[in-house]
Amino acid sequence: MATTRKIVPAQLAIGAGVLVISAVLAVGAFRFPAEMGFVILGAHVYPYALAAFLAVVGLLLSYQAITGGFRELADHSEESDKALPGGKPGVAWVTAGLVAVAVLINFIGFVLAAGLLFACSARGFGSRRPLRDLIIGIALTLPIYWLFNAGLGVSLPPLINAWI
Repeated sequence: MATTRKIVPAQLAIGAGVLVISAVLAVGAFRFPAEMGFVILGAHVYPYALAAFLAVVGLLLSYQAITGGFRELADHSEESDKALPGGKPGVAWVTAGLVAVAVLINFIGFVLAAGLLFACSARGFGSRRPLRDLIIGIALTLPIYWLFNAGLGVSLPPLINAWI
C-alpha cells in the first residue's frame, strides 16, 4: 500500500526563497570584474561559493517540503516553548534592535548601536537586565571596532559621534 506524502506549501516557499537568494547572489558575482580581488582568487569566487552552498540548502529544503515537510521540526509543545522563551515578543525585541541599528548607527556610532542591538537581542531571549546587557554589548563591540579600524584598516562609523 503506497503512502501519499503531503507537500507543505509554506516550507516549499522557504526552500524556493533560498534558491532565489542563491540565484541573485550568483548573478551579482557574475557582474564582478575578473581582475578585482586578490591575486590568486578573483572577487567573484566567494559569492559563487556562497551561492552554490545556498543552492544546495534550498534544494534540500525544497525536497523535504515536497516529501512531507521538514525533518526534525519540533512539535509545538511545552518543550519547544521552553526552548524559545521569548516567543513573539522576543522576535519583536530582536527586530527592534536590528531596526534601531540601521537607523541610529550614523548618529550614535558603531559601538553604541551594536551594544543596543546586543541588549535588545538579550531582552528578546529573556534577559531582564538591560543596563548589564548594554554594558556587555559595548564591551564585546569595542575590540571588534578596534580590530576593524586599526588592524584591518576598514572604516566603521565613529566610536561615538561628535554631536553627542
